[in-house]
Amino acid sequence: MQVIYADTLFFLNLIINYVLLLVTAKICHSPARRLRLAIAAAFGAAYAVAVLYPSLAFLSSWMVKPAVGIAMALIAFGGQRALLRQMLVFLAVTAAFGGAVLASSLLFGGTGRLPSSVGLRILLPVFVAGYALLTLLLRRAARRPGGGGIVSLTVRNGTRTLQLRALKDTGNALVDPMTGRPVIVVGLADIAALFDVPVRRILEQLRHSSAVEVLEKLGCEGHGTRFRLVPYSAVGVTGGMLLTYRPDAVEIGGKVRRGVLLAVSPNSVSDSASYAALVGA
Repeated sequence: MQVIYADTLFFLNLIINYVLLLVTAKICHSPARRLRLAIAAAFGAAYAVAVLYPSLAFLSSWMVKPAVGIAMALIAFGGQRALLRQMLVFLAVTAAFGGAVLASSLLFGGTGRLPSSVGLRILLPVFVAGYALLTLLLRRAARRPGGGGIVSLTVRNGTRTLQLRALKDTGNALVDPMTGRPVIVVGLADIAALFDVPVRRILEQLRHSSAVEVLEKLGCEGHGTRFRLVPYSAVGVTGGMLLTYRPDAVEIGGKVRRGVLLAVSPNSVSDSASYAALVGA
């Protein structure tokens, strides 16, 4: 009879759950709040230990297992607007990992059950290999020319520098029609630190005033030198105008781009706060 140590099982599941949640955050481009991920991982690890006790055998029911997965996703990502997607992705990632462990165990003569000696021997190698492969695929997708993905965005304006996460949006073909300069859309709150307080207060009027009115206000106050209007069109919007700003320099994915304009959006461009800007792909 094989002896299973509860502390070993707990810490093994803790590590695996944490990385599965981290992978979910990467796939969904969600902010990874490490403490919440750790708490969710610990909850799942405690469940894995609890099901071993005969008095708690009901916890191994097929109805309880997905509920535990949903609870883990709630703990890790609760409060984010993309919560449903994060739940589904986490369950899918967990199922894929479990399937890989089962297939590997059967391939090497095991029973496919996690507590078996063969399962424990192959669990970590399969996990490490799967995580490395998934990370590689995600990085290649993010770097693929013309594709989507998250890239680093650095904005320099005088002595001020901002570092943001930007989404490469294949549908963003916005440029300044007068100069052909590319336009990056960014939320006001995310770039407010670039400006002095008087300019910030005027820009905040974008929430209830048009871009034309705000530009006129900036000009009257002597702050309109680098601001200009750029026309845009979208679904349900024709002849719209965006207020843009020209910083000293913009670095996208490690490459310096001069002359890029920042279109100031009164609201965040991401529902889940996983990125702060949209750049053309």
